[in-house]
Amino acid sequence: MTAPILSVVIPTWNRAHVVCEAIESAISQRVSATGADRRRDSLVEVIVIDDGSTDDTAGIVRKNFGSRVHFVRTPSRRGPGAARNKGVRIATGELLAFLDSDDVWLPGKLDAELSVLKGFPGAEAVVSDSVSVLEGVADERSRFDLNGLRDATTGQPCWLHECSWLWTNLQNNMATCSITLDSKGVGRFNGPLFAEDLIYCEDWEFELRVHSMCKVVVLPEVLARVRRFDDGTRPGRACPGKPLTAEQMVCLLRDRLKVMERADWASGLAADLAAELDRSRLDTVRELEHILRG
Repeated sequence: MTAPILSVVIPTWNRAHVVCEAIESAISQRVSATGADRRRDSLVEVIVIDDGSTDDTAGIVRKNFGSRVHFVRTPSRRGPGAARNKGVRIATGELLAFLDSDDVWLPGKLDAELSVLKGFPGAEAVVSDSVSVLEGVADERSRFDLNGLRDATTGQPCWLHECSWLWTNLQNNMATCSITLDSKGVGRFNGPLFAEDLIYCEDWEFELRVHSMCKVVVLPEVLARVRRFDDGTRPGRACPGKPLTAEQMVCLLRDRLKVMERADWASGLAADLAAELDRSRLDTVRELEHILRG
């Protein structure tokens, strides 16, 4: 059997009410018709890791998708990092991507990524734009508009290293569901792709490692909707749209600091990126000390 073009890993916990929308947005991706692609048994391999859900996620997914989805249920909750890593070990696709169970990809995402990868030989990852949606209300500006990457690319696909864009600043981050990797490059990460010891920032650490270790091409096109619901599925973290408690802020800052302090990949950074990472680290230290004193 021919390998799928793309494997997508969807971690989920108690999201029976939305996970099927995420799965459908992935499984329905299509590409421009070519002889090679028409012979594929499956374009997209969807791997759902049920991270110890206590609702009817398993039953609903199996009822709606059956064998079209590789469904794995873990006995207890270990967090999104561990769930994604488990999915990576199962994946067989030529490309690898991640989709949170409350997010959705837009039609044409895979086709657009394949097109840009073809136009940039040697690319090992492609990152694209997204729009955040809080309780059904979409932001007026996309993630790239907010973090400066649209201006940095002048709105055209280009290599990340050609962009004047400080990706070592946490405020300049992007959605995990907008990062697609060439599976051949996964081995260079020297261990799991995602940290399993963090409550916050495991996605940011993954993004930093991708930008540092891979030849990345930027596709400034909105191809995903990052949805947030106040549905009780983010234990230990603030509800979307609500301020963090002092305890949650301390946890966030400590995890953010941990990511920056163990950034062994940062030794080869360009001077401007290294300086921004150090500035962000010092700012985080000061903010954490201020809260703990208060």
